[in-house]
Amino acid sequence: MINNFRLNLRNRNSILFVFTIILFGCQRIEKTAENEEYPGKKLEISPKEIQRILNTKANLESVEVSDNLKFSIPENYYFETSTIKKEDIEGADIKYGKLDLTTKDSYDVVQIVNALFNENKISEENIIVVKDENPNLVTIDDLKEQYKIDAIYFEDKNSIVFSEGKTFTTLHFQYDFKIKSYLIYSGSISWTKEFPNADKLNLAFYFLRNAKNLLSDNLTKQEFTWKDYLDNSPQIEINLMKFYFKDFKKEMDVFLEVNETSSPVYDGISLLTLCRIPSNGDTLFYQFLNNIETGNYEEANNFKWANGLIFRQVRYKIIPKGNSTVLEINQLNYEGEVFDKQFVVLTIMNHNKKTFLLKKAKIMNEKIADFYVKMFNYYVENLTLDVVNKK
Repeated sequence: MINNFRLNLRNRNSILFVFTIILFGCQRIEKTAENEEYPGKKLEISPKEIQRILNTKANLESVEVSDNLKFSIPENYYFETSTIKKEDIEGADIKYGKLDLTTKDSYDVVQIVNALFNENKISEENIIVVKDENPNLVTIDDLKEQYKIDAIYFEDKNSIVFSEGKTFTTLHFQYDFKIKSYLIYSGSISWTKEFPNADKLNLAFYFLRNAKNLLSDNLTKQEFTWKDYLDNSPQIEINLMKFYFKDFKKEMDVFLEVNETSSPVYDGISLLTLCRIPSNGDTLFYQFLNNIETGNYEEANNFKWANGLIFRQVRYKIIPKGNSTVLEINQLNYEGEVFDKQFVVLTIMNHNKKTFLLKKAKIMNEKIADFYVKMFNYYVENLTLDVVNKK
């Protein structure tokens, strides 16, 4: 069975080569209109807040990103690995201090992606893995030379967090003596993303947390509540989730008629859907689940909310999760073996004598599904994603 969180893409050399040149080998130039808001002074972030972010909880998962190399990444992340060969970079000039990549037969580029927002592409996080016997070829000053830095917010001998205009970047490197390789990490949120600079800076320190955890062996799992998710997630992610929900109460109170849907869009991406269903929606929903469980897919497909959920050559599994239901969709090959898997979260909601269904489809694994289950269940109970202190 293929685990979607371990994608190993070896045929994107030319794309990753160009990307590597842009990301690490060139100075970044930003064009801004004369009247565009431009940070005139350094933002403020306290050492206490930096430490709080670095200490936030993240359930880490050990993943083998290339031969004999494992990274510890948050369980809501997946990765893609590409190998850059010497012939792919012929004539290029890619150096980090005294580490010259053009002299290597090959090196790996590992992209780690937050699966919660992989469609939104909020930011980019990448690690270059380069074998070399000498552990003293690179310094943080060598990495800094690749950028035009406006303000530095954190720096130690292996890491730096800084801004270039409205782009915020985290760089980190370390030498893995076990495999005799340099790990050069870059996390960045671009000036093209319209988020407050303070929130971008907040995210940059979550990049630093990820970078410093790459070789961590602390893989203790913790069960997260929705409050835990809020307390341990970047502000940009929290605000983006709240954006998708912000008009739902108005839609439920005023606008949505039976069988109508609302799918808020941010930056061209619709993340989830609110459906108004008939007043006997609870009964219809369990009828829908029963049709799936008994293999009556044609009948199940007649329900409005089933759009895009019913396929041929699949096997379904229904997983109850409190007020929510997780639908596991296993895609089968001609031999009847599972070759791909995705999840859907469905949550029934009654409000003002009306019935609604929250739906999130195309979820990559059960851990991400759990995030949506916690979020949907919390919203159904409180009509907000903010933490509510109940007496």
